[in-house]
Amino acid sequence: EGEGEAARAMRKRHQGGDALGIKLIVSYGLGHVLNDLAASMWFFYIVLYIQQVLELSQKNTGILVLVGQVVDGLWTPVVGFGSDRTQSWMGRRKPWYLFGVICVVFSFTLVFGGCLPGATPDNFLKSFCILGPWNGASKRSITLLVVFIALFQIGWASSQVSHLALIPDLSRSKRQTTTLSAVRYGVTVTCNICVLVALWLLLDLRTQGGSVKTCNVRLQKEDQPTFQYLSWGVTGIGVICATFFLTGIPNRPEQAIKAKLRDGDVGAKWNFFQEEMFWKTGLLYMLTRLIININMVYIPLYVQNTMQMPKASIAIIPLLMYIFSLLGSAVQRKLNEKFGRVLAFSTGVLLQLVSSVVIFFLPRHLSMLLYFTVPMTGLAGTTLMVTVSSMTSDLIGDRKGASAKIFGIYSFTDKVSTGAAIYVIQNAMRCTNCCKQTECCGSFYRIILGLVPMGGALMSLVIILVSKHRKARRLARSESQALLDPMANNNGANATTYGATQ
Repeated sequence: EGEGEAARAMRKRHQGGDALGIKLIVSYGLGHVLNDLAASMWFFYIVLYIQQVLELSQKNTGILVLVGQVVDGLWTPVVGFGSDRTQSWMGRRKPWYLFGVICVVFSFTLVFGGCLPGATPDNFLKSFCILGPWNGASKRSITLLVVFIALFQIGWASSQVSHLALIPDLSRSKRQTTTLSAVRYGVTVTCNICVLVALWLLLDLRTQGGSVKTCNVRLQKEDQPTFQYLSWGVTGIGVICATFFLTGIPNRPEQAIKAKLRDGDVGAKWNFFQEEMFWKTGLLYMLTRLIININMVYIPLYVQNTMQMPKASIAIIPLLMYIFSLLGSAVQRKLNEKFGRVLAFSTGVLLQLVSSVVIFFLPRHLSMLLYFTVPMTGLAGTTLMVTVSSMTSDLIGDRKGASAKIFGIYSFTDKVSTGAAIYVIQNAMRCTNCCKQTECCGSFYRIILGLVPMGGALMSLVIILVSKHRKARRLARSESQALLDPMANNNGANATTYGATQ
């Protein structure tokens, strides 16, 4: 009772060994649309919005972003551990997901001013703006912004972790795991594209020409309605998609695949902190998210200050990056199945390294070459994220009682590392006025966007190559033991590793 037609159909598919149904895949993909649309605005434009529209200092911008990421990071493990222990008629994941949707819907439009559509600095509707985005940096506005950001991040984390934890609940093979991971990331990329297209059109309507010296290519207070309209649109579309997710995914999919959490569930008893692979996969997850997030936050600033391109380019360049990211997500399953996790991940690292080198050395007069460089950045992000998400699900395997805890812990490291990195970067900025100190700002963002993702990619490559080398040594020792003692039980040969391609 309460299982529903979707759960019964899914059980039948798993028993028969068939692939996941299209309805289940589509419903799962729609479940993260609200988060993806909101995250696109947050990571791409929150630094620009706070600094140039709200006119807060670089240091305060760094603090606000750090507060949001820390709150998100601290709440993430709470969701993970709580979700794995929740018992309700909605199952383990959906109550946390629904709570997250409610928090995001309530807070997201408030982060971007809390204004009614149509409010401008010159009409009476500005009196109804909760944040008062045109009133300057007051203690009241900063305090309210901190509260709204914290609530938004709590909701975002609740939806994210519960949605991620459904991957091992819904899938029974590496192929299904990779499919759901690719669909999830493909939807993320599609949402980013939609937000960037909308912002491009809205900014293009407001652009009145000008040059870098007059700062007309920079965002201003007058651009606040653009972000307010966009935040309302994001919220409306997200609510519709969340409704489809809640009705299309069975409440307790773990029943359908005979993995319901019980006292004897192996996942509940698994001490994953003692697993070497848990730490390696966690480091790769954190570094992958850091690379993607730094690219998202600082590409618009690089375009604006280093390349000094027109205002609409802060949407066009990221848009191009994510179009290719979406195209890349379509081949991730084949890439992982044919070449394995190690080679797939290494491919993403190589693409990121090449794009970082070009971004670092690209002269301003050749800024048009950026249109050929950012596609590599997008392909790198897709390859790295899909592969590392699949690695995490491989690690969890049938121990589904620990899935939300592991995704929660990994997301905690992701959020805190990103917040800390942005805080350090913002405080390292010594240029006080980018309109007047164009060379200072241009050089700063060139260094950040060129070297930080490059460093993360190199660290990831070292971790995965060392892991591959250790695996080869273990297999060599096992073979030697088998030659000396043919009756020995070769346990190491069947271990789940990064190179597995089932």
